[in-house]
Parts: sequence; structure tokens; C-alpha cells
Amino acid sequence: MKRELIDKQPFEFSARVTLQLGRESISSSTVAISELIKNSYDADAKNVDIAFYLRESAVSTLAISDDGDGMNLADLVDKWLTVGTNNKSTKKHTRSKTRILTGAKGLGRLGIDRLCKKLILYTKTENMDHAIQLVINWNSYENTDSKLSDIQHEIYKVSLPIKDKYGQVFLKKSDKGTRMLLVGLKDKWHETLLDSLENELRLLISPFYSKNDFSINLSSQKTGEEKHLKKLASEEFLNLAKWEVLVEIDSEGNVSEKYVNRTKKIEKKHEKIPWQKWIKGAGETPSFGPLELRIYYIPQDTDVLKQVKLKTKDFRRFMHLNRGVRIYRDQFRVRPYGEPSGKGDWLDLGYRKASNPAAISREGWRVGPNQLLGAILISRDENSILNDQANREGIVENRAFFQLRTFVLKIINNFEALAHKDAKEEEFNELPKSLEIDLEQSNSEAIQAANNLSTLIRPNAGKSSKKKKERQRHLIQKRIVEFEKAQKKAEESQKQLFLALQQEKRQLQEQKDTLSNLASLGILTVCFGHEIRQHTSQASANALEIEDIITDAQKSGSQLDFPECQKLSEIIRKNIKYIERFSQLTLSNIKPDKRKRKKINIPKVFEYVFSLMEDTFKATGIEYELSYENISRNDVNVHAFEIDWESIAINLITNSIWAMENTPKKNRLIQVDFGTIDKKVIEIKFRDSGLGLEAGTEEQIFLPMNSNKRDQHGNIIGTGMGLSIIKNHIEEHNSGEVSATATSSIGGAEFTFKLPAS
Repeated sequence: MKRELIDKQPFEFSARVTLQLGRESISSSTVAISELIKNSYDADAKNVDIAFYLRESAVSTLAISDDGDGMNLADLVDKWLTVGTNNKSTKKHTRSKTRILTGAKGLGRLGIDRLCKKLILYTKTENMDHAIQLVINWNSYENTDSKLSDIQHEIYKVSLPIKDKYGQVFLKKSDKGTRMLLVGLKDKWHETLLDSLENELRLLISPFYSKNDFSINLSSQKTGEEKHLKKLASEEFLNLAKWEVLVEIDSEGNVSEKYVNRTKKIEKKHEKIPWQKWIKGAGETPSFGPLELRIYYIPQDTDVLKQVKLKTKDFRRFMHLNRGVRIYRDQFRVRPYGEPSGKGDWLDLGYRKASNPAAISREGWRVGPNQLLGAILISRDENSILNDQANREGIVENRAFFQLRTFVLKIINNFEALAHKDAKEEEFNELPKSLEIDLEQSNSEAIQAANNLSTLIRPNAGKSSKKKKERQRHLIQKRIVEFEKAQKKAEESQKQLFLALQQEKRQLQEQKDTLSNLASLGILTVCFGHEIRQHTSQASANALEIEDIITDAQKSGSQLDFPECQKLSEIIRKNIKYIERFSQLTLSNIKPDKRKRKKINIPKVFEYVFSLMEDTFKATGIEYELSYENISRNDVNVHAFEIDWESIAINLITNSIWAMENTPKKNRLIQVDFGTIDKKVIEIKFRDSGLGLEAGTEEQIFLPMNSNKRDQHGNIIGTGMGLSIIKNHIEEHNSGEVSATATSSIGGAEFTFKLPAS
């Protein structure tokens, strides 16, 4: 084969590529303006002024001015007019070296095409005795077959001072910065769109940033109206928070947590817990790198709003627009996280709240997205794996992103547990106060009634006839009799109500206990549903195989293969035995005698549940041990409900099976130790060689609907009821105590139970 080189050609771009990278790739005008603000930040500007000059019957203009470093001619041509430069990728800090560059793709300025028809740009560095002016007519890129490099833009050298009808630009040599006039605005900037921009820019830069050296000023002026100037800031809203959550992950992967109740001035801290202990099964260090997380819980409080002179409607509107947890990279917001709709609720806070709409003092409370104002502070330098998508609409959803989501959701779960506990205690403490007020009011009414009666009995100052006194005495006696009847009737009604409430309480408790035990069976069924299906399918397949052997023997007239039929029959019997044992537990669990208090031998219950799971243990490589210290097996007895202890054993063992799923098969072990303290208290220690508990969760794991079982996206997949059921049975039914240890002698979690001996 012969070939001949006939030419060499580069890729060429059509002029329309600017439209595709600009107006067609940036989602909104507010995003386009925010990209220009980032350029000012990267130029080390301290102030950015955004001024709208809106005209009904003439051309509207937007002026964006900053006091940054500005550009000389070489910078303008080589960096600003060159699309997609890697300047900000290779150079990570601004000239002052105090800020990390926010832009990296070199495309943000093309968003100007979305905003206006013509751009007039003035720029000047501090040492220049003149300014540079660039004029771009964006219509040049429309309806043309030209190549990108064929379209030329005029660049002028402009002498000082420079003024235009919108104000002063550069007056003296020491002035510096960049001013862009966006002439012929394409959008109609009505009040709603301006409000949207205001809220976008208000939280464009994190309000949580301690180094407040960048200010954005927004103004608008319509024909014949005065100019309205606003300095955009949102720090004042943080002062309304009832709870503040501050979390930091350092470069070594240590997690530090602080939860502050601002109202009561109480805080709870967890100092530097290693990542692998803080969250199980997620590696030694977080893949997303070090960061800060700040969350403010700001429920609507009318009294607080009055103190800060904030209208309720303004507060609600602000929280609606800025709710949720946002992500800030080098102090600039990463969209769309925290926006009021769609992908903005990246933590599914709205879904969580809708699934559990209970009040804060009720079990399972979930915080609403409109009650949180939060921020994750990341950096290009230290969190490079959390990379932006090309369309600037979020972070690439890789393993690091979902691990970050898991981290934030766990922090929110921790906060919810603390806030709920505080609210529940507050509600409990309020009850005696309420009763005290009612009692005082009743005493006051009784005293008033006595005074009224005394007034009736008191002799009149003047003379009165004997007949009149008799009528008065008769009336008083009648009122006393009526009062006594009413009092007896009230006492009887109160007594009946008390008895009815007691009966209702007993019925509710019985229903609650039944539901708890049925929930335990449900957990067991979910855990072993796969094995049951396997045994059922295997039995069915082997039965069909026996039928085929018999049919083949009949058709061929050959002798039946008895050994093969016998082997298959034995397998079927084992399958049926497994299903029978499981059915026996589930059906016997609902028998009335299981709900009667009697003397229960706890080891016998554990042995029974272990035997049920024998086939599963063999398949998964799990071994179990029961041991006794200073007590014999027959003496480990309690006066309790048998059904309770079956539920306790089921929940503990199914949790252990889950915890050992990702551990080596040869090391999978469950230990149950029985002992006694002074022969009056039975002590049971249950441990496994699984993942163990996450550090700092030893108390909250017993709360209802609190689970450490999560999917790869950080969503809780466990019911969160197993350990809550255990705690209820131990404390309420057995007058015992239960506690948890994150890591045991064999690696996994350990649970300790102390019970009165029977």
C-alpha cells in the first residue's frame, strides 16, 4: 500500500461555538452574572458594583465594575480573549496569593452573550497611564459561516480621565480595575428577576467565611426613579439560629464535631475521631478530602423576629430561597445545591420530612429543608476530586460525592437526635409548670367561690324581717346541696376518666408490644427471605427432577434410579425442615402463651434462635459461642415474656449478620457471655466480630428510626427499630439496663444487659 501526504489541517471552530459555549450552556442570566463576579474575585477585587439602568422605551444597560488588578493589553488578548485557557488550572492562587482562583475552564465570560447585544469593556492596571477599551458586538456570531478567528474585535487605547453617562470609570493613574457595560440587555429585568439575582448573589459568597474581604453592591434605576443601592449580605440571618453545628475534617481524616444550643448556651463536642471509627466501611480517610461543614437550625420564632426587626414574610421568603445545605468552593457557591426545588435538595431533606412529619418533640422527628441554612466549605487545592460538571450545574457524582452526601446526612441525623432529646425534655419540664398554673387558677376560683358564699351568709347591715332571713337561709342551703352534688359528680367523672385512661394505656401498651414483636419478625423475614426463597426453589426443582426420573424409567422400561431419588428426596426434606423451623418461630411467636409473664431461661431462647439460623450460619461462615461465668446455664432465668426475648435475640443476631457481611468469612463470630453480679443481677454480654458501632453513636442508636445501615448514596436503608425494640423490652418489661460499646474484644459492637435475676 502506497500513501502520499497531501496536506495538514488543524481543527477549526465555527463562530457559532461562542453561542454554544455561552448562551446555550449557561442555564440562566443570574448564573451568567455570577460567573462574571467570580472573575472580579479572581482579580483580587475588594468591591464589585452591579448597576442596572433600566429603560422602558430605550436600551437598558448593566454596568459591572470592580477595583481588582485589571488587565494590560497582553492579558486582555492572551487570557480574556482566548477561550478555554488553562491559566487558572495551572495557577491556583491570585496575584495577592490570599485567594484561591475560582474559575478553571475559561468560559465564564462567554455568558455575556446571553445577557446583552453589545459589550464595552474598560480595564486598567495600577501602573498604566491609560486604559484599554474592548468592544464586542455579539450579533457578529449569529447567522454567519465565518470561522471563529475571522471575527475581529476593536481594541482602543483610551486616555485618562474616563467618564461616561453612567459615572466615573478611571480618573487617575493609580486607579485600577475592570468595568463592563452590557448594552442592550436581552432579558426584561422586572422586580421578580432582580429579586432572584439578589438572592443568588447574597449567598454567592459564603456568609460563613470569617475573612470578609469581598463586597457585592447591587443597584437598579428605572427612568424617572431614584437609584436603589443594596449591599448584599446574609450574616444577620445566622444570628437567628437556635442550634449551630460546626464540623471539621482535617487533612488526616479526623472528624471534630460541635453542636451548640444557642438558646440554652449548651454545647456537645466530639474531638478528632478517626474517619474509620466515625463512619464504618468507608475507608481509612474520606475520599473527598478535608473540609468544614456549618449548619444553622433556624425555626420561625415570632419573638426573635421582632427583636431583630425582621418581618415574618421576609424571613419565610429568605429561608425558602436559601434553605438547605449549600456547597462553597473557595468561598464561592457551587450550584445547584440548596436551591428550593429539583436537584437543589440534594440531601432529600424534603422527602425525609414528608416521610416523618412529626413535631420536634415526637419520635422520628426530621428537620425540614426550610429550617436549615448550611454550607460545606471545600477547596480546589484540597478537594480536587470533587470536580465541577462541565455545565456548571453541580459536582460530578462520583464515589467521593456520594461519600460526602453520606457524611452530611449523618451529621444531620446526629443533630436531629440531640434537638429531639432537648425538645422532649423541655416539653416534659413544661408539664409541671402548666399543672401548677392550673392549680393556682383552681385555688383562686375556689377562694372566690367561698368569698361569694360568705357574702351571702354575712348578716345585712340593716334590719331584715324574719321571713326574709328564712328565705335567705333556705337559698344558701339549696346552693350548698347543689354544690356538693356537682362536686361528687365531678369526682366520679374524674375517677371514671382515670380508669378509662389506665385501661386505654394498657391496651395501647399491649398493641405497642405486639407491633414491636411483629416488627422483629418482619426484620427476621427480610434478613432471611432470600434463604427461604432458595430452599423453596431448591425443593421445587428437586421434586421435578424426581418426577423426570420416574417418567424416564416408565417410558424406557428401565429400572428406577433409587439412589438418585433417595438423594434428591433427602435434599427436599432438608429444605422443608428449614422452612418449617422458620414457620414455627413466626407462627408460635403470636401464640397467647408467649405473651404471659413466666420464668424464662435466656440461654434456651438464644439456642433456639441460633438453631433456626444454622443453615444460614454455615453458608455465611458465622460461628457462635455461649459461655458462662460464675453462673450455670440453668440459673440464667428472668421473669419475663418469652416473646420479648425471642425479639431481642432476633434483632441482635440479624444486626450481627449485617455487620459481618463485609468481613472475612474465617473471622465471623458471635459471642454471648452470661454471668451474675452478687447473684441478684444477671449480666449478659452480646458481641460480634463485625464492623462495630460508629464512634459517638452509642446512645442514639437506641432511638427509634435511627440506623447506621446506609446505601452507597448515604440514604438510611435500615428500619432503625431493632435496637429501640430491645431497649424497650429490657427497660420497660424487664426493669433492666442496656448499654453499647463501639468496639469489643473481637472487633465488633458489644451490648451489655443487666437484669434482676428470677
